[in-house]
Amino acid sequence: MGHIFGTNNVGCCYEQGIGVEIDENKAFIYYQKSANLGDPIGTYNVGNCYQYGIGVEMDEHKAFNYYQKAANMGYAEAINVVGCCYLYGYGIELDEYQAFICYKKLAEM
Repeated sequence: MGHIFGTNNVGCCYEQGIGVEIDENKAFIYYQKSANLGDPIGTYNVGNCYQYGIGVEMDEHKAFNYYQKAANMGYAEAINVVGCCYLYGYGIELDEYQAFICYKKLAEM
């Protein structure tokens, strides 16, 4: 089955070329496996893949959904990014109040 953090870290290695040739498709696969195992960082990284087109076609809405999932798991970086998505209307309708809620939640962590 694999350890979630190890699985995510293999994805990082493939994305950044650490010890292996860069392979964005394999990076995405490992991030997805990590996310499926319940890793908030892996889930966040799947969002990054969709945002920047790393191993998959860019998709703002899917990126937002993965960031939201990671935020719901309590991952602080994801909460911040979800706030930015609301603030700028990235992958979701612009909503400054929801951005504020995200930032306030982050400030109170």
